[in-house]
Parts: sequence; structure tokens; C-alpha cells
Amino acid sequence: MAVPRFLRWLIEDWWLKLIALFAGVFIWVFAKLELEYTRQVKIALDFSLLPREYVVVESEVDSIVVEVKAKGRHLLNMWRFKRKDTDPRIIVPLGKAKEGEERIRIGPENVELPEEIRVLALNPYQVDLRIERRADRRVPVIVKPEGLPAKGFAAYDFTHERDVLIYGSQEDVHSITQLFAEPLNIEGVAGIKDTSVILERYLAVEIPEDVNLFVEPSSLLVRFTVEPKAEKVLDDIPVRLKGTPPRGQVYLSDEKVKLTLEGPRSLIEGLSKDEVQVTVSVSALDTGRHKVPGVFSLPPAIQLKNAEPESFNIRVR
Repeated sequence: MAVPRFLRWLIEDWWLKLIALFAGVFIWVFAKLELEYTRQVKIALDFSLLPREYVVVESEVDSIVVEVKAKGRHLLNMWRFKRKDTDPRIIVPLGKAKEGEERIRIGPENVELPEEIRVLALNPYQVDLRIERRADRRVPVIVKPEGLPAKGFAAYDFTHERDVLIYGSQEDVHSITQLFAEPLNIEGVAGIKDTSVILERYLAVEIPEDVNLFVEPSSLLVRFTVEPKAEKVLDDIPVRLKGTPPRGQVYLSDEKVKLTLEGPRSLIEGLSKDEVQVTVSVSALDTGRHKVPGVFSLPPAIQLKNAEPESFNIRVR
């Protein structure tokens, strides 16, 4: 069966045709990148020139639409520039600003962009700000673990810098007594068999949405220990009565309890009876027979796996 002429032409010297195709595409892209284009980009305001004793508590806008013109390759470089740590920004001229209401004019000279890109217009070209004297204080940060380590491992001894510096308006600063870090995800975290390891995580400090505050540092380094779990059985733990019933005398039928505990191996191995307490609250009991659950007070990172018994027979008469 004869091969069609068009297919024969397509297959013949296919690699030369492929090179020609790539060359054509390259030339077309290069020509497009050399043309000039006008684009609008939204750029954030930067208040870093404001004297340290003041803070911007209210701004009608937090970014400005900037009309720019440049060759395509320079606009492409601007997009790459935006993906770096330092984004394009508009540095608001606040060096001489004072407390109160301020209307600040923004010009092309305030826009921080590569020099090959020309600024044509800004919308808006001025911003209204309310400036107050800065207040600051140190507040504690709470870190909450989330999830469970891998099977057979325990995570404990969570440590971090306890407080951070917050600053902003007097009203917002004094309304905050503590902050939270983003949850510490320990789901599936595993260590090394027969030994403990110390892991580190950076967590961002969360700021409530209804306040305008700045935080230093904005993230915390949290350290915690991961090591294999172990079990330990403690017999003859005394049961203590807590409180006094409104009337009558209390009789406890089970005065001792057997506990099966688990936790990090290094903590479990050194655990003694004196570090564990079992109490039964009787202050709300009336006369008669009752079955009351126990309250088990354990050291940090130690968990109760089983108790014999879990509830206790109480008689009040």
C-alpha cells in the first residue's frame, strides 16, 4: 500500500522540520517580548518610613493600582521579581508625619519597581491615614499540639519562647492579653527506636482579625521530644476522698487501685507511686450507696491506659 504524498513529505527529514518549528516559535516569542505593553498591577503600601513612635491605625486602602509600561521581557521580569522575598511596593513618604489625620500624596517616585518599567499613573494617587502614638507590650503565646504521633511513639516537653512583643494603637494593644500560635501538627510524627530525638518547628503567631497589630517575632521556634512509648503497672495506689458530704459518714469499699500507665519510656521507667494521685469527690453525695468515678492525676505526658477499678463504691450513712 502506497504512503500518501503528504505523509511522506511529513516524515521525510522530520528532525529538520522539528528544528525549524522550534526556531520559528523562539523567534515569535522573542519578537513578542521586545514589544512594549501597558499593564495595570496592584501594589501594596509600605509604611516603613513612619517614625517609630507612631503607628498607622487606619488607612482607606492598603494597595494602589499602578499603570506601568515596559517591554514584555521586563514585565515578565517584574512578575519574577514579585515572586521573590521582596515584593514590589509603594513606599509611602511618612518621614514627617505626625499624630492625627494625614492625607499623603503618592507619586511615581514612591513606587519601587525595576528601572526598566515606567510608571504612567496611580489610582488613587493619595491616601488618607489616621496616625496614633505607638503602644507596645509583651504578651504570652500559647502553643497547642494537634494530632497524634506515630503508633508506639510519644511527644512531650514542648518548649518555646514564652512571649512576643506586640505594638499598635493604645486600644488594640491593651485589649490583648495573650496570643496563640498556629496549631503544632504532630500527626504521624515518629522518632528513632530505643532513643529520643528533639524536633523543631517554626509556627506563625496568629493575630486576631478584629485588631490592627504588629508582632515581633512573627513566628516562634518550638522544640519537642519524641521517643518510644512504654507501659508501667503500679499496684496498691491509695484512693483519697475529696470533700465532705452534707450529712452522714463516708465508707469507701475500694481503698486501693491498680493503674496501667503509658508514656515516653524515659519518664515511665522512673515513675513512682508518689507521683500519681487517685481521688473520689464525695462533697455532693447524699446518704445511700453510690458508684463514683475516680479522678486520676498524672504527671505531664503520662496517660492512663487502664484502671482497676475505674469507679468506686461509696456508702454514706
